[in-house]
Amino acid sequence: MFRVMRERMGVIKASALAALQRKVTVGMLLLVGMVSLATPASASDQSARNWLDRMSRAVKELNYQGVLIYGDSRHWETLSITHGVMDGVEYERLVHLTGQPREVIRKGHDVTCIHPGEHVMRVSLQQNPLTDNLGDGFAGPDSGVDAYYQLSLASGDRVAGRATQQVVVSPIDQYRYGYRLWLDRQTGLALRSDLVDHSGQVLERFQFTEISIDVPFNASDFEPQSQGHRVAAHMASHETSAVLNRQGWQLGWVPRGFMATASQVQRDDRERGGLATLMYSDGLAALTVFVDRAKEASATPASHRWGATAAVVSYLKTSKGYYRITVVGEVPLHTARKIAQSVMPQ
Repeated sequence: MFRVMRERMGVIKASALAALQRKVTVGMLLLVGMVSLATPASASDQSARNWLDRMSRAVKELNYQGVLIYGDSRHWETLSITHGVMDGVEYERLVHLTGQPREVIRKGHDVTCIHPGEHVMRVSLQQNPLTDNLGDGFAGPDSGVDAYYQLSLASGDRVAGRATQQVVVSPIDQYRYGYRLWLDRQTGLALRSDLVDHSGQVLERFQFTEISIDVPFNASDFEPQSQGHRVAAHMASHETSAVLNRQGWQLGWVPRGFMATASQVQRDDRERGGLATLMYSDGLAALTVFVDRAKEASATPASHRWGATAAVVSYLKTSKGYYRITVVGEVPLHTARKIAQSVMPQ
């Protein structure tokens, strides 16, 4: 059962490299959707939004190079990141310094992953309007983050030798986590990001240990340096909930503010048939729903959490047979369970 969960988590990591980019470029790129709001706010909230606005510009526009740590209480990874903008195009190079040697190169919307071993990864980069249109944010009267997060300021510590301002992002319901961000006072760049539960416990952390800002780069700085298989990501069609609808499924509940961002159907006639995948985000948290045929009629539901990531597997009997429903995402475990239980045939 846990193998299935880890496979689903692997699918997300392999087929949604955009999520990897969102995480390791200091984790909070999707906060851009929080800065263009039409709803009234307190002076403190407005100041917090101004800081997030600075952060959203800094993470995309600045040249910087550094080393960061990423993980939870049980497992940590160290990565180096090089980010630059040349001729209006974003370049990024991520190198894993611990574990298996892996490298991710991004040039604009093109992503290449270099990994060791003889197996071939199937990569499909989901088209995600939240990451493809960072400058646009969440437009519309009902898209304000005030509906499900509260923003405030707190004192910041030094991170990687630089003074910071802390921005606190607190959920107003029990269906999502909160965030604490430490932003560089000089540039607004995020130097540390903590994802926390409702008790304040840190579930996941990204933090620079060293960083240089306003570094000059050229194209050769973003060429792959490691040997291994190269896998180029390609864009998948953005069909949102039409994928589940076409497969005869519907999602009865997601937390308020979560919207379908990308979807895909994969065919595998050798085994279970089609695999429907649907991704949701509220602009901060992200989750993915998988629906595929189940081999075992008496399979036992299961749930587990790894750090900030929850995984739930449930089974449903229909007139066409048994189906397995898997929900994986950066949400509390009870949220993932409730979503999984709401998936039903149309």
